[in-house]
Amino acid sequence: MTHRILTITALLSMLLSGCVSSGKHEATLAELDTMRQSLGSAQDEISRNQQQIEKTKQALASAQQQIKQTEQELAAARKKVTATQDDVTKLEAKKQALQKELSASQTQLATLREIEAETTRRNEIYAQFVNRLKTMIDGGQLTVSIEQGRIVINLPNNVLFKSGSANLNPESTEALTPIAAAMSQFSDRRFQIEGHTDNNPIKTSRFPSNWELSTSRALAVVHLLTDLGVSSENISAAGFGEFHPRSKNDTKEGRQLNRRIEIIMLPNLDILSNELPGVAS
Repeated sequence: MTHRILTITALLSMLLSGCVSSGKHEATLAELDTMRQSLGSAQDEISRNQQQIEKTKQALASAQQQIKQTEQELAAARKKVTATQDDVTKLEAKKQALQKELSASQTQLATLREIEAETTRRNEIYAQFVNRLKTMIDGGQLTVSIEQGRIVINLPNNVLFKSGSANLNPESTEALTPIAAAMSQFSDRRFQIEGHTDNNPIKTSRFPSNWELSTSRALAVVHLLTDLGVSSENISAAGFGEFHPRSKNDTKEGRQLNRRIEIIMLPNLDILSNELPGVAS
């Protein structure tokens, strides 16, 4: 383009200086006209190129705007993904908590069913004891009750022992025989023989306190019951002295109630656990 402009300038100088012939003058004019046409074409091309450049700039600006918008959408999408992942994590934690709660509920339900079955069985055994020992109950020789979930056969001391003694009376065998027969029917149950006294102190070489007296009486009953057929594996002895009274010791009648032997059918502890239903930790 610069070359063409220089050529046109030279031709114009020649024409103006009058140094060319008529033929050359015409040729020069023709060439000048061709040059002008070429220059016009070049200017048109420049104009088209400028228009194309402008369009390209606009397209570039639009592309940059789209890129910016896409980046914003991508950032929003990433934020949404992060939030969704947080929600998924929370839902997973909630699911695990619910599964744990369900498992605990199922365990509690199973325990409740076992307790219900044990309660039903205990009540059946209680009814059998009452039926088997009805004659002695009616005769005032003993009582049968359910206390704190345990079956309790209560025998006053005067049925089995003389005052201050741990030697069984001769009639003790007759009194304990039907009880032993009833106990032997439940080989899957454990029994504890508990000795109790009133609060009158005792202090002898054999019985330094009521603990020794109550324990010795319980052991004497254990030995007789095993002789009568109760399994040794299912029976034990305990002495409580005067510390688990049934009545106040300020009357003769109250002290008489406190001097007793209790045969306890222990609950089935296998079904119990440290996490009983309804007990808050």
